[in-house]
Amino acid sequence: MNNKVCDTYIFHNRQKPFKNFFSYNILSLFLDIKNIVKTKHKPYLFSVNKLNLFSFYEKDHGPRKPGFNLYNFISRQIKKKFNDNNILDIYLLASPRFLGYIFNPISIYFCFKNKKIKYIVYEVKNTHHEQHTYYKKIKFNKTKHTIKKQFYVSPFLTMDMKYFFNIILRKKSFKIYIDTENNKSLLKTGLITKNYLFTNRNLIFLGIKRLFYAQKIIIMIHFQAIKNFTKNAKFYFKKNKLYNTLSFHE
Repeated sequence: MNNKVCDTYIFHNRQKPFKNFFSYNILSLFLDIKNIVKTKHKPYLFSVNKLNLFSFYEKDHGPRKPGFNLYNFISRQIKKKFNDNNILDIYLLASPRFLGYIFNPISIYFCFKNKKIKYIVYEVKNTHHEQHTYYKKIKFNKTKHTIKKQFYVSPFLTMDMKYFFNIILRKKSFKIYIDTENNKSLLKTGLITKNYLFTNRNLIFLGIKRLFYAQKIIIMIHFQAIKNFTKNAKFYFKKNKLYNTLSFHE
């Protein structure tokens, strides 16, 4: 695996109890988080833990505290909870900051050993500045799996739901499908990427093509919430205040 710039198509297709579909395109990066800080030949438009046109800050992820090494944090959680002492290659799929700003509703870590996926980590944020991280152990390289919902994301979804994941990784494209479902609600979401080399040329190309993608994400979330209100969607209030929480799934 190499670092990549990803032109990313995202869709939300709500099917029950009411219908609503929207999609948008953003710029994402696929980064080797163990070595990205030490990489000497990074594009000059991209910086790690420093302001640039595009930038990746470790404090935006994991424990969300300055000074933490993100790779060490993720690998220590896996070692502690799954009793796994293997040295893993960990890649993060997420959007970088653009002009110092980003909101990632979901960031996904792929943890490899000998080129096989051993763990997938889903880091989910909501607009209340809260975060929950699901650690999923992958058996026999099977990337279809189910996780019980444990985190308030949308005011139009209850907590008694399950996520159904289907992950397809290819060199030139990633496909990640996430269905959120119970007997009353069904939301199909996903992202499809087209992958490019991690170069200045591709950053400029996709940065112009997906201009202000970082700001678009939060605007789209609130605009769609207003649309759902107009459809008389039932609203579920958030009960608990959280900051960073974790869960682990075999």
